[in-house]
Amino acid sequence: MCSRLQLRLAYTPRCLWLAAAAAMMGNGIAGGEGSIYLWARLPEGCDDEKAVVWLVRNHGVCVIPGSTCGAPGFVRVSFANLKLDACKQAAERLKAGLSELVALGVDALS
Repeated sequence: MCSRLQLRLAYTPRCLWLAAAAAMMGNGIAGGEGSIYLWARLPEGCDDEKAVVWLVRNHGVCVIPGSTCGAPGFVRVSFANLKLDACKQAAERLKAGLSELVALGVDALS
């Protein structure tokens, strides 16, 4: 049987990623309650593969291009197997990157 603390700690990473992905809320976020990843729709016209490279180079966070999973125009954010501190740091970097991408749009990827 899981303790409340175990359940809370298991749910915390998802909460961090949802908070980080809030920059994309107008564009759409998907991910089931029990999933270990989220989908975030990129701004209109953003190439998902270029966005992934840009996020790695400019914000030090790696996500999966949606096109590799049959969902072009999205990125897949996985938060499995991250310790809480690493999860917090990565979520903050993702939040900064997605916020900048939304603000600059496709021009950020040029």
